[in-house]
Amino acid sequence: MAAQVTGFRPSSFLQAQTSRLRELSDGKKALAAISGGVDSTISALLARQALGERVIPVLIDTGFMREDEPEKVRDKLAKPPLELKIRIVRSAGRFLKAVADEPLAEEKRKKFRETFYQVLKEEADKFGCEYLVQGTIAPDWIETQGGIKTQHNVLEQVGINPHARYGFKLLEPLSELYKDQVRSLAKHLAVPNEFSQRQPFPGPGLLVRCIGEVKKPKLDILKRVTSIVEDRLGAVGSNQYFAAIIENKFANEPLPKALRKVAAEALDLPEGDVRAEAFMDRVTGVKGDERSYGRLASIDLRPETREAFGWLHDKLNVLQSSIVESFKDITRVAMLVKDRRSEGQYSILIRAVSTRDYMTASVTPISWKTLKDTAEEVLKSSERIGRVYYDITPKPPATIEFE
Repeated sequence: MAAQVTGFRPSSFLQAQTSRLRELSDGKKALAAISGGVDSTISALLARQALGERVIPVLIDTGFMREDEPEKVRDKLAKPPLELKIRIVRSAGRFLKAVADEPLAEEKRKKFRETFYQVLKEEADKFGCEYLVQGTIAPDWIETQGGIKTQHNVLEQVGINPHARYGFKLLEPLSELYKDQVRSLAKHLAVPNEFSQRQPFPGPGLLVRCIGEVKKPKLDILKRVTSIVEDRLGAVGSNQYFAAIIENKFANEPLPKALRKVAAEALDLPEGDVRAEAFMDRVTGVKGDERSYGRLASIDLRPETREAFGWLHDKLNVLQSSIVESFKDITRVAMLVKDRRSEGQYSILIRAVSTRDYMTASVTPISWKTLKDTAEEVLKSSERIGRVYYDITPKPPATIEFE
């Protein structure tokens, strides 16, 4: 079911969708998939308004959420004024097994999607639910149909029949809306800011921020680092800010030499002042309205030069655009903030973007001191982290998430 929205007005939309949900569900029970984000929360509230006690909200603990997040979401949503009673479905081991040893971003997303809906199918069967309510919004299916990346909550829009495959029909009341419109609905419904203004978190969670193969130790490090980065950057005025983790494996020459030359020219520096590498694991981007699955370039400058350029955000923008335009296989550029003397197994990538609709996004100009302080705390959190970078790539040519 797709919501048809022209001349968006929250009150009219809510009235129309409540009636539509009630009509389409035809007195049957519905499972509502909740993550704690504004999209799934509003969808569940709409469904409850239309179907009452026939809605059963569930949260699947995939193992890829933040530390203790399933319990926090359950407890907060249970309180007034929302009073959504949620069941947590523990499935972390099942999801980790499904994506084990898979390095490719699209394959990881597809395996996550299949596991996600199989778990929901089992829950729907258990409670006799013929419908699934989910918080799919327009950017989800636009990116999926465009081949940019597979969003886990997009089925019918890409030709998958959920009733034939999983045994339930979909109710997607927000599928024609964008994030700002959903937030407008949340405000109209008096949803607390901790849900309505919460920064987006991908459906597959930290899976798509664990670049390349997912291993539990790697995932555990990312969970700790995510807490640090979100705490440190919460006040910088960014719409979305987070961390990703990648293994310190790099491409061989001649790519680093060519990268170094372009970077030095972009910054008007001697080549000897620049170190450039390209990670082996690939990341997702957009070039010419098409998906680009390429390498992440890492740029390092001498410490004193790094400090100076860290405050010159216009220069860093010139740097990333010069590199992405010069190399077909480069999707993103990250600037080293801080490293340790002993080489660790992983690098952490900090990303912060400013956006209105999440279809395009600019890099948030965070002060270099804030980045350095954050990087120092990240390095202290695990000896297996060797470097901390700041992603300086807007959308496009990058996507907001790394995978």
